[in-house]
Amino acid sequence: MTGNLARTVATRPALGRPAWPVVAGAAIIRREARPDDELRVLKDIGTTISFGRNETIFSEGDATKYAYKVVSGAVRQCKLLSDGRRQVTDFFMPDDLFGFTEFGLHAFSAEAITHVVLIRYARSHVDRLGDENMLFRRKLTMVLHERVSHIQNHLVMLGRQTVKERIASFLLQMAERNGAAHGGCIDLPMGRQDIADYLALTIETVCRSLGELKRAGTIGVPNTHQILINDVDTLRAVAEGEN
Repeated sequence: MTGNLARTVATRPALGRPAWPVVAGAAIIRREARPDDELRVLKDIGTTISFGRNETIFSEGDATKYAYKVVSGAVRQCKLLSDGRRQVTDFFMPDDLFGFTEFGLHAFSAEAITHVVLIRYARSHVDRLGDENMLFRRKLTMVLHERVSHIQNHLVMLGRQTVKERIASFLLQMAERNGAAHGGCIDLPMGRQDIADYLALTIETVCRSLGELKRAGTIGVPNTHQILINDVDTLRAVAEGEN
């Protein structure tokens, strides 16, 4: 894991205003592409920066000075346990926002999986927007509810699903995020170890389970960063424990 080596690409004018009360908890914002998106107000307060592969964006325990939007590339959110094991808690893709927290310190680390371009927002400016713009604040509140649902689903996946069910559920999640909910080819920017740490499995188990799905004809594996979903109905059945 390398240190922060952010490179500023372009800067937009910042608002020279004092910090306001925090209005957003830790959240991913998966945006809907529509002209009246309440989040478009963020475009005026962001600075574009980039990170190289495996660079650290922020570490657990760092002060929460900024929130981020992914423009390109992919980011993992993770925590290093006391025994040296790593738990990946989420992946952020283009148009996702992350790093919003109502606490003073980050509870997780964020690292670039690939080369990433981000827009960075000063926390005080985001808080000011929330105070001044009720539509923006309401959108963040809705996102928090979605985030709680995401966390609950992940806990169920880790606590109650079998190995095959976890793998199938993960592939379906990624298919939805790739716009391939009905099947087709999906891109996986993360490696097998990242997937294993997200699903609380070993890398050997992940590779073996993907191999079994491939031999069954449910998926294809063109390369290590692509999965072809041949039979989405069977994959859903596996995820739901029906196969």
